[in-house]
Amino acid sequence: MDFRTTIDHKTFGVRATALLVRGNQIYLAKSPAGQYYCIGGAITVGETTEEAVRREVREEVGCEISVDQLAFVVETTFCQPDVNVHTIEFHYLVTPVTEPSPSLRENGTPRECEWMDIDKLDKIDLRPAFLKTALKDLDGQVKHVVSMEGKDGF
Repeated sequence: MDFRTTIDHKTFGVRATALLVRGNQIYLAKSPAGQYYCIGGAITVGETTEEAVRREVREEVGCEISVDQLAFVVETTFCQPDVNVHTIEFHYLVTPVTEPSPSLRENGTPRECEWMDIDKLDKIDLRPAFLKTALKDLDGQVKHVVSMEGKDGF
């Protein structure tokens, strides 16, 4: 069971996300709307966030990874049609051990994936947006980030 609950059009969950980095590139998925995002998803009850990030990468792009370090703990709120979302996210720097698939399926919809230059992230619609600059400034310390988009519905 995913660690996620919805009550009265409000969803709360805990996620683990892979910052899949190789050299100066990060591996991202692309939504049909043209938004880029990292591989990851909800943790399951009884699973650690590190276990979840390994599982999510394996499930989504068939790749084995080496988990290097926790880079960001992120509190995010945003609005989707008919629901306000609040998540706590654990973003891990990871290194691919095997080559990831060039695509994945999310909710039955195929999504293309690609390696993007970290120096060019400011030119794309990346979610969460803080990653556009934060990835360039990593110093080995875990950062706490609060991203409150569309706070009005809460």
